[in-house]
Amino acid sequence: MTDNTGLLRSPTSTRSARRGDNTARQQRILDLLLETGNATIDALAAHFGVSRMTIHRDANALAEQGLVEKLHGGIALRNRTATKKTVSYRTTLAREGKQAIIARAISLIRPEQVLVLDDSTTVAGMLPLLPALAPLTIITNAMGVIQALAPYPDLRLICLGGDYNRPRNAFFGLICEQAAQDLHANTMFLSTSVIHDGTAFQNNPDIIKIKRVLMEICDQTVLLVDSSKFHKGGLYRLAGLDTFDHVLTDARIRPAIHEKLKTAGISLEICQPDDTP
Repeated sequence: MTDNTGLLRSPTSTRSARRGDNTARQQRILDLLLETGNATIDALAAHFGVSRMTIHRDANALAEQGLVEKLHGGIALRNRTATKKTVSYRTTLAREGKQAIIARAISLIRPEQVLVLDDSTTVAGMLPLLPALAPLTIITNAMGVIQALAPYPDLRLICLGGDYNRPRNAFFGLICEQAAQDLHANTMFLSTSVIHDGTAFQNNPDIIKIKRVLMEICDQTVLLVDSSKFHKGGLYRLAGLDTFDHVLTDARIRPAIHEKLKTAGISLEICQPDDTP
């Protein structure tokens, strides 16, 4: 990857593309910090495949927005609320694509099934549509899922306890994993941070552990990943895309990525905006 060294590549299109790359990388740095809290400059440089100077410039840009605090050799979140708003901006850009993915995911559900829902924002988009499919049993480690579905008596809710993570409003850890192992479900719906070279990655090892356990107790797994998730920068390997029974994405996925996955034998379903449950 070429970093921003100030070399004389002066055409406007090149400068614009470089600014776009910087913004995308800074968003991904914020994604990672929301899960880890802090990171060293060296780790971030290795993670994104750029120079330390590039990460320093990213850190300066984020610090100027009041989002991170520069530490000796690293950076940490400064204002979690403002950071969440900034990260969510990218989500709004892909809203139409995500709605198509959610509609297709909902079409895979039948009444009386037992579902597992993870704590991702993509899966959260399914919640308003679930009461119409009741009765259902929902297993989750996400408090947000419980809070959203609690008013509906025909939805049986099973919340996995454990170590509560306030930023994610969800439970993780050994207790959570052990509770999940005693259960069985028909289908799990989940998302992940990054898709790269046919592999799903997550930036937090605790999230990886509970997702893997929950995947093992289900007859089938459905991965919901909008096109913005297909980029470099994955940290912890969750699973190969061929592990999942369905991989749903939107029509904005780059043709080159789609073709590469097809050649690799990955069954990737592109959900069109006019899909209906």
